[in-house]
Order: sequence, then C-alpha cells, then structure tokens
Amino acid sequence: MLLAMVLACNAAPSFEASLDRGTIGAGETATLSLIFKDCSPQGQPNLPSVPGLQFSGGGFSQQTSFINGQTSTSATFSYEVQAAQPGDFTIPSVVAQTDQGVLRCPPVHLRVVRGNVPQNPGVPETAFVRIVSATNIIYVGQTIPVDLECYCQDNVGNLQMPQISADGFIVGNLPSQPNKSRARIGNTIYNLLNFRLAVTATRAGTLALGPATWSLTVYDGPRTFFGWAGGHQGNFTSDAPAMTVLPLPPGAPSDFRGAIGNFSLGQFEAGPTTVGVGDPITLKVRIAGEGSFDTVTLPAEELGWREFKTYPPTSKFESSDPLQLQGSKYFEQIITPLNAQITQIPAFSFSFFEPSSGNYRTLSHPAIPLSVHPTAATPQPTVIASGAPPTDAQQQNQDVVHIKPFPGKIRPESPPLVQQPLFLALQVVAPLLWLLALTWRRQKERLASNPRLRRKREVARLVQEGLGNLSRFAAANDVEKFYSTILRLLQEQLGERLDLPAPAITVANVEDVKGLDPATLASIRELFHACDQYRFTPEHTAQELASLIPKVKSALATLQNVRDKENNSTRRPVIEQGVSLLLLAMATAVSTRADTVSDAFTQANKSYEEGHFAQAAAAYNNLLDHGSISPAIYFNAGNAWFKAGQIGRAIYCYRRAEELSPRDPDIAANLRIVRAQAGTNPASLPGNRWTRWIGGLTLNEWTICASGSVGLFFLFLAARQISPAFNRSAGGITLTLAMMSLWLMACLGMSINQQLVEKSSIVIVPEAVVRRGPMDESQSAFTAHDGTELSIVGSDGDWLQVSGASRQIGWLPKKDVALIP
Repeated sequence: MLLAMVLACNAAPSFEASLDRGTIGAGETATLSLIFKDCSPQGQPNLPSVPGLQFSGGGFSQQTSFINGQTSTSATFSYEVQAAQPGDFTIPSVVAQTDQGVLRCPPVHLRVVRGNVPQNPGVPETAFVRIVSATNIIYVGQTIPVDLECYCQDNVGNLQMPQISADGFIVGNLPSQPNKSRARIGNTIYNLLNFRLAVTATRAGTLALGPATWSLTVYDGPRTFFGWAGGHQGNFTSDAPAMTVLPLPPGAPSDFRGAIGNFSLGQFEAGPTTVGVGDPITLKVRIAGEGSFDTVTLPAEELGWREFKTYPPTSKFESSDPLQLQGSKYFEQIITPLNAQITQIPAFSFSFFEPSSGNYRTLSHPAIPLSVHPTAATPQPTVIASGAPPTDAQQQNQDVVHIKPFPGKIRPESPPLVQQPLFLALQVVAPLLWLLALTWRRQKERLASNPRLRRKREVARLVQEGLGNLSRFAAANDVEKFYSTILRLLQEQLGERLDLPAPAITVANVEDVKGLDPATLASIRELFHACDQYRFTPEHTAQELASLIPKVKSALATLQNVRDKENNSTRRPVIEQGVSLLLLAMATAVSTRADTVSDAFTQANKSYEEGHFAQAAAAYNNLLDHGSISPAIYFNAGNAWFKAGQIGRAIYCYRRAEELSPRDPDIAANLRIVRAQAGTNPASLPGNRWTRWIGGLTLNEWTICASGSVGLFFLFLAARQISPAFNRSAGGITLTLAMMSLWLMACLGMSINQQLVEKSSIVIVPEAVVRRGPMDESQSAFTAHDGTELSIVGSDGDWLQVSGASRQIGWLPKKDVALIP
C-alpha cells in the first residue's frame, strides 16, 4: 500500500525535445530545448550531427513545482540552432542517461526558408521582408495561414503597413497590430513585425505567392539628442515563394459542397421528438474543426425531405482564432411533419475534403426516432396567405407563420415586477415570518432558562383568571370563595415580586415591596385585613363584594406594573378586505377591456386576411398604443409589417412578442425568417449561449422563480425555529433551497441586465446614416439598413449613440429607429 501511494504521488519520468519556432530563415537561429521531467540527467546529452545545422550554447535550468499535492521537477538544456541554407531538417532522437534509466526523446522537425535574407552576413541589411507559409503544397479552395515577416534595425522610422499581391490567391486583411519581437540573424539584432493572414488558393498550378513590399524611412546620419539626423525613403521587396496548388481529386461524394479542412460532427439532435402533425421540430447541428468555415454550409435542400415542411436554416460561427480557421459552426433548422406516418428524422451526412490525407471524408449520424400523432387541426402550422397582395405590399421570398386567431390574455402596459413597489414590499413577508419565529424561539428558550420570568408569566395568567372569577363570586354572594380568591391573588403577586413562596406571604411582607406609594400600600393592607375579618362578619351583600373588585384590580395592576399595548390586529381584516375589493375591481376592469380589445383584434385580422397589410398593421398598433398588450397582438403586428415591406418594424414587434412569450415556436420561426430577409440572421447584437438560455424565461418569470425560492427558503427557516423535530430533519432541504435561491438570484440579475440595462434598437427606415457625432454635418461612420439591430451606448437629445455588429460606434437620429424598452 505504501509503495502504491509513493507511485501515485510521483508522475512518470519523461524526456522531450521542442523548438521555439518551427520555421526560420537562413542565417537565423531557433532555440532547441531538451526537457527532463521528474528525472535527473546524468550529465549533458550528446547532440547528433545534422548536416546543414549548427548547434551552440548548452545552458541549463531547473525548476520544481508543487501542484495538487504532487511534486514535479523539470531540468532543461537549451541550444541555439542555426542553418546556413534553406531546406527541411530533422533533428533525430537524442538518447540520454538519467537516474531513471536510459530515455529517448522523439525527433523534431525544422523548416528553413530563404526569403530575402542578406547573403553576406558581414554586411547586414537595414530592413527586409519575407513570406513564410506553413506548407508550399495546397489544394484549390484551401485556406492556410501565412506569416508576413518584416525585419528592421533600430535606425528606421515612419513604418508603413506592408502590401502583398498574389495572382491566383485570395489574401485576407492584414492585422492592424502585428506580433512584435526581437530576432538575431547572424550577429545582427532585428526588430521583427509578424503579420499573420489567411491565404486561399483559387486556381491550380505552380503559382508565386507575393511579392510583398514594405516602405519606411532609413536614417543614415548620426543619432543626436534631438533624434536621428538625415534619412531617406526605403522600399523593400520580398521574394515570392513558389506554391504548388493542386486541384481537388475526382470522386467527390454527392453531398460535397466545397468544404475543405479537418472537421468533426459535434452535435446533431432534434427536439421535441413526440409531436403532432404540423408541430415544429428544431434540428441543431454543430460542425467543429479547422479549415475554411465559409465553405461549411447546410443548404436547405439537404434537409428538405418530402414528408417535412422546412424553414431556411440559420447559422452562427464561434471562434477565438484571429484568422477564423478554428472553431465551431452552429446550424438550426425548423421542420414540421406533414403526416402521422413519419417514424424518424432521416440520417444526416456532411462531406468535406481533408488536405492532410488528400481524401474526401463523410461525417454521418443515424436517423432520430420520431413519434407523430394526428391532429384535428390544419396539418401545418404555417399557412401561406392566399390572394394576390395589394399595392401596399411587397413580394416576399419566404412566408411566415400565419397570424393568431385570438388575442390571448390582455395585460396592461406595466413595469416589470422588480420595479413594482407592492411586489417589492411583499418580499419582506417571508423574512419577517422567519424573524418572528426566531424571536418566538429565543423567547421560549429564555423562559426555559429563567424560572423567575416563567413564574411571572404564570402569575399574570392566574391573576387574569382570578379577576374574572371575582365578578362571578360577587354576583353569587359566595363570600368564602370571593375572599379566598383575593387572598390567593395577593399572595401570588407579592410572592412573584419578592421571590417567595405564595403560601408564606402575609400582610407583613407588603412593606418589603420597593417602589410602592403609600396609598397603594394602604390599599393592599386593607385588602389583607378584609380577607382576615370576613370570618367574623360573614354577612356581606353582593354590592359590598363588587365594590372591592376595583381596589383589587388597581392593587394588582400596580404590583404587576402592566402597560397596556395597543392592539392593531383589528386593522388586518380591514386591509385584507380593501385589497380583495381592489383586486376584484381590477379583474372586472380587465374583463370589460378584453371584450373591447377582442372586437378590434378581430377587425384587424380581417384586414390582414383581405390583404390590406398596412391597414392591419395600423390597427394592431392602435391596440398596442392604447395599452392592450399580448404576445398575439405583437405577433400579428409583426406579420402585417413584414407583409407590408417594413422589415425593421416587423423585427421590433417580433422581439416584443418574444419578450412576453419567449418559448413560442411561431415567434422564433418568424423572427428568424424576417432577420434572414434583412440579412441580419443571426441578430447582430452581443450575446452567447448563456444569455440566450437566460432569455428562455421572461424577466417576470425569473423574478417569480427567484422570489418563490427565497420565500420558501425563509419559510423553511421559520419552520425549523418552530419545530425542533423539523429542525433536525430539514437541514439538507434548507441547504438545497439556499443554493437554488443564490443560483436563481444570479439568473435574475443577468435577466435584469439584459432587459433593463442593455438597451437596443431596430432601424425602421430604408437606410440610416450613422455619423461620427450627434449632428447632421458630422462625417458618416457607417450605414445601417432597414431591420438592422443596434445596441444603444448613449444619447444626446434627439440623437442616439449606437454600436453595430462590427463594434463600430456612431450617432443616428431617434426617429430612424424603434427602441426596445
């Protein structure tokens, strides 16, 4: 067992070799590192002889780290490698003797290119440029990274961006900020500016990549306190390396659409898989890997099976690679089954050409089982509007889901729950109940540990009961019970005050009570004497007995030092009745309003069915302007605006409908269609998977979930204070509720940020000029077309500062956009 623990705490020894750069120029140097991990070398390793390469140096460093309870050691020998001539070199395996035995490292490869490095190391050039590609054999349509390396000494200035031209290639944009470093070539130290760009071959053959040119000022005078003296403009041109561009081989699969790279099928799923005829199903496809993702497409006809109705697929690309050559491309496809005989979603396949192997490959996924049940309604959820469109409509390329026949639940325009004072006030109810339960619990524990306090409360209860019995005994003229009750009450109260047994209290103990005024003392003595003398004069009338009751009450009240408290409990029913009446009045008003809205909604639907789309849109907007809000009204208004050719207003209405009903598949489908029509699919607004998941619930829904979880958490805390048995058994539930409450509160915070903090707008004019300043005379920054969605950064009077998809910021008038509140 001890040996196993030792072996587990120490990693297996290893011996590795690596180069800091895989490609260098002739005359340059690269660093070769021989790394020993978790072992100790027995002396310096012997490097093999490689023709064309020179090794120098041999520095040594050692490092020890302690991670997750494990100790790791590393010893490194560093060498400088220099090549005089271009070519591809292999540094063979190096064999080394260590304390763990003989180890061998794998070979490493080094590519040396010529470029236009100075041929005479004794006369170094001031600056030069070269083009370095990862390979010189590629295929038509293949995209590869290419480095444009610009070298210069310190006596230069006014550096310009290099330029590259290449016939037969598509050259990507140069990055504005190159990678900067220092490099030694021969005995000269150069500043290296490395511009990495993407290059795509467009035709086959042996083609020259380049040349590249670079302009800068070369200072040839002495350097003084004020800077360099004298200089001239220098233009430097690189060599153009030859590239062998091969055509794609024959025998491509039938579904090959030009995708070139190395890809994998990360996701292919559909949901829901139990639906009715005409219900929407969402297909999700993710293709990941490396290559030209512009060629990765999912044409609609590939998913257009005869037994399904399809919508155009949407796509999104995510990558952290500046050249966009690595990442994942997401596709979504909406389909609806046309009959109940369908049992599966057909198998999926995607073909691409892999340059590394020179072969075509096909990614596939088996068919997905599907259960379709018949429905009595129309078998398709999308209905193409019949009849020729009138003059106020434009012909659309794709139909949208048909309008809703009923307005749905009408709600007045109101702020979200998190901004309503009444709702915020209700959030203190559960914590208040917990505080009351906690106070009650502590009071109970206090009584249990304080006998005097417990006796005081018991005596107060006895006094209350005894005073109630005195009136009954006086009315019955029961003299014996009347006076014995008075005596008992006086003894109990005085015994509690003096901390003496009640039977031992006599009239003499009255003098021991501190703080009583003479009149009260005299009254208490008189009551004691009356209790002693009733035996000698047992005849008393009921009126005589009743006349003593006020004196008894006054004496006992003084002893108790009781302060009456105002009872506010009677106000609660009045408040509850007022709230109930208010809710009933609101419900009646909403019901009456719904009848009026239903008539106007039906008239607007009639105008839509007749093809008067602009008129229908105006009718729907009239309802919205008068505070009649529902997802169906916004949805139908979006349809009408889309049919009338107002793409931006349609997107605005669909987004408002989506805020009210984020899980409606018809709203999601129409929004995708209209965004595709506007050329902004997906939306050009910031967001990720997490924010889209948060958008699956409305702000009010997140508020209710978080409020309910927090309230339940405090109610469980209150229950644990009241019931000891529940306190012992509900610890795990309370912890779960606490974690759930924190998670829901975090989700609520993100939803608040999305809905109330991050504002957006949609362009509603054919073309909006976004300017660099909030004035009509300001220079144009960019142009946004109808339907473009823009983030709002700030405002100034009638101008809005907005940000576009490319993160450009500018100003446009408020009248050109519709604001998402």
